[in-house]
Amino acid sequence: MTILSRPCVFRLLALGMLLILPAISGAQQRSPILEKLTKTYGLDSFGQIEAIRYTFSAEAPGLNISRSWT
Repeated sequence: MTILSRPCVFRLLALGMLLILPAISGAQQRSPILEKLTKTYGLDSFGQIEAIRYTFSAEAPGLNISRSWT
């Protein structure tokens, strides 16, 4: 296992910050297209969801399968 010197670690941290900060600041600004997509698919009201229900039904000769999840 290699032990890194303190200046090398500081350089790696500085480089990491230079790569991460622009991505974070860019993520805070939404484009108008993204706003339109979130409103179209209802993602802007995602916090108001109380439960997600799913029901699956299949029929075959002599066999009925029904399943639901909440």
